[in-house]
Amino acid sequence: MSQSEQKLDQSLAVITGAVSGIGASLAELLASRGWRLVLLNRSAERTQPLLARLKAINPNGSFNIMEVDLTDYSRLHAVAEQVTERFGSIDALFNNAGVLSDNLVLSANGNEVQFEVNTIAPYLLTRALRPALKQAAEDRGHAVVVTPATSVLKSQKALDIDNLRRGVKGGLNGAYAQSKLAFAALNTQLAEEYRDDGIECFAVDPGINRTGMTTGSGAPLPVRLLWRLLPKPSAGAARLAAMLDDEWRGQSGSLVMGGKKRPIPGGADSPQVISELLNIIDKALAESTVSSSNQEDAG
Repeated sequence: MSQSEQKLDQSLAVITGAVSGIGASLAELLASRGWRLVLLNRSAERTQPLLARLKAINPNGSFNIMEVDLTDYSRLHAVAEQVTERFGSIDALFNNAGVLSDNLVLSANGNEVQFEVNTIAPYLLTRALRPALKQAAEDRGHAVVVTPATSVLKSQKALDIDNLRRGVKGGLNGAYAQSKLAFAALNTQLAEEYRDDGIECFAVDPGINRTGMTTGSGAPLPVRLLWRLLPKPSAGAARLAAMLDDEWRGQSGSLVMGGKKRPIPGGADSPQVISELLNIIDKALAESTVSSSNQEDAG
């Protein structure tokens, strides 16, 4: 039995984007193992069907829903503070929420939305929940952060730093792949920074699964045509949950594809690229703060 199946009654996981698909399957898997769950979703109402299934799986389980729009930075930080204050420690954070679009769409903050949701949001949430993750590591020796990657990273020759915030093209091999490559790079930086805290960080490809994302226009036509033949989202959830197992201890910072550690493509994990990427994120956050202040003044 793995460690993730042994420390049942005291483990707490935070999962973003757990309404359907891989996020919902992951919640069901962890609930079956006795984990307490905090689900960070845009809509509590849309989470109710999942909540009913979780209670059926574990009638005595602890399942909490907190509403958050991951493009709302102030709300994201406020929710992280509420989670930390209420629960104290977090054994696992799954940055499951993601966006795949064939169009380039700018968020209210002026960023290409795939970069914002797939890169900036998980980075900010991982940083905001660091104290609670560190507390779990101090109490129980280990805490884990898992963020989905994608197999299309293998086709990326470099990280286009200059166009991350606006994007060049949509689709799986466009802004989506770039946003995932950006986080895979940041994951190595987070892993190094959090190493002494006992927090391990992984970017994991869950594979192509039968989810709403793979039926959308952002998915390649062959994937949409063969959708019914794809693995159920439970397969992807199992790949993410595997990072809780002992065999991955000491391998923080890994990009995991097909259950194996892979190099970060295009040299995106070089110190220079990561430094430039962090500057881009700092600039995005600063401009968002200025924009919010201007809106408040106008109101």
